Amino acid sequence: MLERTIRGAAHLAWMASCWKPYRSLRRAQDNPAAAQARLLERMLRANASSAYGRKFGFSRVRTAREFQSAVPIVDYDELRPWIERIKEGERTVLTEEPVLMLEKTSGSSTAAKYIPYTSSLRREFQRAVGAWMFDLHAHQPAMVSGTAYWAITPLAREPEITSGGLRVGFENDTEYLGAAERFLLGKILAVPGEVARVPELDTALYVTLRFLLQSPSLSFISVWAPSFLTILLGHLHNNAERLLADLRDGRLRPPGPLPEAIAPAFDRFLRADAARARRLEHAWRESGMLRVQDLWPNLRVISCWTDASSRPAVPALRDMFPGVDIQGKGLLATEGVVSLPLVEHGACTTAATSHFYEFMEQPGTLPRLLHELEANHEYSVLLTTGGGLYRYSLGDRVRVVGFAGNTPLLEFLGKEDGVSDLCGEKLSPAFVGSVLEELAVERAYMSDFAMLAPSQQESLGYVLFLEGATSETDLAVRLDKKLKRNPHYAYCRRLGQLTAPRIFQITSDAGEYYLRRCVAMGQRAGAVKAVALHRLTGWEDIFLGDWTAHRAAREVEA
Repeated sequence: MLERTIRGAAHLAWMASCWKPYRSLRRAQDNPAAAQARLLERMLRANASSAYGRKFGFSRVRTAREFQSAVPIVDYDELRPWIERIKEGERTVLTEEPVLMLEKTSGSSTAAKYIPYTSSLRREFQRAVGAWMFDLHAHQPAMVSGTAYWAITPLAREPEITSGGLRVGFENDTEYLGAAERFLLGKILAVPGEVARVPELDTALYVTLRFLLQSPSLSFISVWAPSFLTILLGHLHNNAERLLADLRDGRLRPPGPLPEAIAPAFDRFLRADAARARRLEHAWRESGMLRVQDLWPNLRVISCWTDASSRPAVPALRDMFPGVDIQGKGLLATEGVVSLPLVEHGACTTAATSHFYEFMEQPGTLPRLLHELEANHEYSVLLTTGGGLYRYSLGDRVRVVGFAGNTPLLEFLGKEDGVSDLCGEKLSPAFVGSVLEELAVERAYMSDFAMLAPSQQESLGYVLFLEGATSETDLAVRLDKKLKRNPHYAYCRRLGQLTAPRIFQITSDAGEYYLRRCVAMGQRAGAVKAVALHRLTGWEDIFLGDWTAHRAAREVEA
């Protein structure tokens, strides 16, 4: 009873802290132009004396149009020399305020990008998360009495420090929040944040499940890819007997050792629940499975990706969690937050009080400001944030599906530039091209046609299509190792969301079959280019000459 009272008080205190960002966002929705102008002025004034601000004359910029004229649109490759200076310990490079840490995400032409985080950037995330959480709790009041699971992402990541002494990586997703919010959320969380420091993945998953099992009041789950929950439940059923015995006895016996430094934290968090363990053991013996309704009867909401490449996984998730609301996350990237879900809108609103946004409809055109967007039009997103990204091309495409007041509601359509993203791996054509070129130079294969593409035929993963023979029996292993330089791909592989890549040998006419499919999809034959990475599935049928299967696949894609 005392624990529930403390948890309820923490929920109410947290919701009180979320009221201000929610109110600010709702006010900004009526006049997004004014809200955006204030944000831009504040960021330029705060960083005018940074090296980047001096180079591009932030002190002379007064309006959004002047900002667009003075400061170039950039991608990560163009910012890399500046971020390398930050990694080496130089101060006031992109921002005047100190860089607290760097977060790593996958790159386009390189394996990884390092995104600087400042206090200002963290506050910008807090405004979006606070508005989202207040709205969600207002529409799901039963969540106030329950616990929450916020994904530890990624689990079992090796610690990394830059040459300048900066930490790389969040320990868990609550680090987007401020100290007070994290303290309050700590009273609500079902799984302690120390799970992030468990070095071995199977052990980390076991520990996560052990703490989730002792939390029947779980009411909210926040993960990224829907497939993560599928994997987590798979580990639950594979280890059910041992987990339930640990729940009954108040123990924690994971498959691998725990670091001595964090074991005491887990001991303090552990509880025994013999009665619950007996009920679940009985259900397990009777049916050979554990139903989520029995495990977490108070679960109300799962927050995860539901757009673009994650959309096909949502129906299976609904079947696994009947009666639970599946809420899409909107567009939240490592670099910044673009949109957030509000229940009352039935869609994701632009986070107008977080960053300064521009939207490019076509390459080479003047980007539009937030208040200039039109319904049913598609745009590429440019971000300017308090973390030191100015007019940064995020590489994401959105569509305006409506308006909240005068602020656009956005649907995330997917990554641009041919990026393949089945479950968060974010493989780009440039990166894959460099990997295939390395393998060719190393004479791992000799082929006039080499293309990597996702596949769902045997299992979710990637296939390298090659025309001609290769004598390298370990080509798939070498390919996998090189692709793992992308940190998100490596994590998806470790977690089991993606299987190891396979090699598909094409006997002849690969180019012709490739051309035929591209033309069938509406491309002009003279404009079809060979690519290192193709985002579409179904190429096995194409290269086997099975056009009936291809037409069926096209209907599914449509």
